[in-house]
Amino acid sequence: MKYLCLLFTILFLKISAQTEVKGIVWSENKQSISRANVILTDSQDNIITFVFSNKDGSFLLNTDRFGNFNLQISAMGYISKKFPVSMIKRGESKNFKTIILETDKVKEIKEVVISKTSPIKIKKDTIEYSAKSFSNGTEQNVEDLLKKIPGITVLSDGKIKFGNKEVSRVMIENDDLFERGYQTLTQNMPSKPLDKVQVLKNYSKNKLLKNIEASESIALNLTLKEDAKGKWFGNLLLASTSYKEDMRQGKLNLMNFTKRKKVYLLLNANNLGLNEMKGVEYLINPSSENDVENVGTDINTLSTINLHQKNFQFNDKRTNFNNDKLASLNYIYNFKTDWKLKFVTIFNEIENRNYINSYYKFNFNGLDFINTEDKNWKQNNRNIVGKLELSKDFKNNSNIQFYNKISSLNENNNNIFLFNEQLNNQIGKNELFANENRLTYTKKIDSSKALVAVARYIFQNRPYDFTDENDVFSHILNNPEAQKVNQTIDSKMNFGGVKLSYLKKYAEEHSLELQLGNEFRKDFLSSDLHVSNSNNETVSFDKSEFINHTGYTQNNIFAQIKYGKKGKKWSYGFTVLNQMIHSELNQDQQNGFYVSPLANIGYQNRKIGNFSLNAGRKFSTISINDVYSNYIYQGNRNFRQNETGFMVLPDYNLGLSYNIGEPTSQYLNFNINFFRSEDYLSNNMIVNPNYTFNQTILVKNNNNLSSNLELRKYLKFLKSRLSILGAYNVSDYENSVNNQPLIKTEFTNFKTGFEMKSGWTKFINYELGYEWSFNTISSDVNSNSYLDQKGFANLYFTINSQFRIESLVEYYKFGNTTQKTTQFWDIKANYISKKYNMSIFVQGNNLLNSNSIQRYSVDNISESLYTQRLMPRHIVFGINKNF
Repeated sequence: MKYLCLLFTILFLKISAQTEVKGIVWSENKQSISRANVILTDSQDNIITFVFSNKDGSFLLNTDRFGNFNLQISAMGYISKKFPVSMIKRGESKNFKTIILETDKVKEIKEVVISKTSPIKIKKDTIEYSAKSFSNGTEQNVEDLLKKIPGITVLSDGKIKFGNKEVSRVMIENDDLFERGYQTLTQNMPSKPLDKVQVLKNYSKNKLLKNIEASESIALNLTLKEDAKGKWFGNLLLASTSYKEDMRQGKLNLMNFTKRKKVYLLLNANNLGLNEMKGVEYLINPSSENDVENVGTDINTLSTINLHQKNFQFNDKRTNFNNDKLASLNYIYNFKTDWKLKFVTIFNEIENRNYINSYYKFNFNGLDFINTEDKNWKQNNRNIVGKLELSKDFKNNSNIQFYNKISSLNENNNNIFLFNEQLNNQIGKNELFANENRLTYTKKIDSSKALVAVARYIFQNRPYDFTDENDVFSHILNNPEAQKVNQTIDSKMNFGGVKLSYLKKYAEEHSLELQLGNEFRKDFLSSDLHVSNSNNETVSFDKSEFINHTGYTQNNIFAQIKYGKKGKKWSYGFTVLNQMIHSELNQDQQNGFYVSPLANIGYQNRKIGNFSLNAGRKFSTISINDVYSNYIYQGNRNFRQNETGFMVLPDYNLGLSYNIGEPTSQYLNFNINFFRSEDYLSNNMIVNPNYTFNQTILVKNNNNLSSNLELRKYLKFLKSRLSILGAYNVSDYENSVNNQPLIKTEFTNFKTGFEMKSGWTKFINYELGYEWSFNTISSDVNSNSYLDQKGFANLYFTINSQFRIESLVEYYKFGNTTQKTTQFWDIKANYISKKYNMSIFVQGNNLLNSNSIQRYSVDNISESLYTQRLMPRHIVFGINKNF
């Protein structure tokens, strides 16, 4: 931790020495002009960074570049001005003092109005970028354009950030087609029809709550050129390898947008290893949003066991042996009567295979053994989802919204395992049916007050049925006839909730929110287990320890108050949640009253930076998967049971964050958080060389300390942006093995690394980075340490505006063992035909033909080495046609 603090101190001293450009913008009559555009450009008019003037007309712009630049200042209704700026030394301050903008005399010739346009405009909480100003004609989709807009960052998974905040929505002409799955839109919609990209700060999904709700959400709104509205456009992608590999992709995006109607059709199929589900995953596996228009959080899809293991370490294209099909239709219609209809339907079939070899070494208290496993996981999924929304705006400043979603999942698994060279087949299936309904009513009382009432009902049913052909029970029962295990599980959930919220806005940054509600949830979980011989004849035994009939009911009456106030420099706020929780577990009833406070305070200063401090305490309940009392077979030779009963788990946290500079130029961000659980769920592992029983137990006091550091800095001599990254995490926990006393273990992880990205205008650009991760685990019984490393080096060759080549290299090494390092090299050549509005590409994936990758991990009683099969080398030829 001391090294991270030292690095933080050095970087703070460096970033404080950046060059400043400041001044005050006034009108001719000596009135301050707020929200004027202040843009710093290089000699080719490329935007380096920008700010907007404050209420008093003042502005302060920071940069670490040197040389000759131009400062452009513009505002609506005024004639723009441009000033040359020369910066030759670090820490220099350029003060333009008072800048007078003259009123623009708009010239009108008959019915044609001629006025100047700015690439960036601000309208209160909206920053508007002209798409034309940031386009050079090489963009194939909206995402390519967004990457060129200052202040906007596109992450590797398609998520978008503005500054340090993640964008929650991307809309088309103020209509939200995709919600949190906006990657489907940004990665497939052609950028040519775009007119403006608007960044909406303090975004509220409900327009009646705009300027009342204390929202810090960021959304993007894409506006279209007039000649693109009402026309069908989209793109068609076809790609294939050679006949030998027999891998293909076909994708069709078809869309039509008008003010009244919006339609988006997507058809997609591929076995190239590509995960095309990112844009619809939020519908299939939803996560509850904690906002004023929702009641009930942490209500996820029921899942008792997992019969399939997926890759979580690398990009899907490396390990995803797949055959996927997806069809989705998104439709919005705005009626003249102020009704709105929104409809989404998804049909999806997934085949996924994953291949893993593992080496597991156990050594504790005289028990020492090694297991080797060869696992071939195969899963077939079919998802059907339909979502309908109806909303109505009334003339009395109120609206009503009804939401219904029906989901159906059919999952089949056919896994082949070798356990210590012994064959073990697993065949199983599970299904899911879910129905969710929500009704929301909003009444805007006046410009500063509103009422929101919401009611929600969810039903889920998920049965499981699977069979393992293994000798687990021959060891448990000491009966060699026991060769097959069949587990059946039925899991049901009913949830109902209501909430009433009152919102009050006292001033622009001064708000109050009161909530009163009730949440009721009833779960039922039953399981049964059968053992048979190789001829499917039942093996009799006392299976009372392997049968569950668990009913679990929770009722939560809650009242919450949220208050926040933000001044010119200081801000503070607090939240107090009061809960009366009634629980019933198999007719055992408990009641309790719990108070969860949360407070935060912040300070903002352009020169010394922004500070934020928060502290809170909360209480959380456990789920149905933590309360069943007898064993459930999880597959893969593992059993699980719980010995805790109903529990409310208290914890508290303390966090500090600091940042200084501009995210678009030079920037420093640091945060540190401490989390402590007074009671938490751990486990007692009863380990046998042939199987494991996991018993959930309650343990006291778990601590976690984490911190992160990021510095972005422009290096003049390289004309590149350098990001220095650091992270530190230390946590402790206690668990038990074979009913022995608790073992206390501490895990420490320290990461350090860098990333560099060129900003050249020449034909070649680069990205590179490297990360070292130092891991240490120490406990009462043993200790170990290992180093993980990964890096990347990418080159981008822009031969001309039509031809581009990309070379991507990745490097991985995990652990201190002698396993091999893994390297990937991909090359893509892309030719754009502007005449035919299409691109032709050739892409070589895994050209080094790395066939596997190894991952090393340790805990306080064992160590493991996993070897995962990789997608082989293949060459893809493709065409992408925009129309």
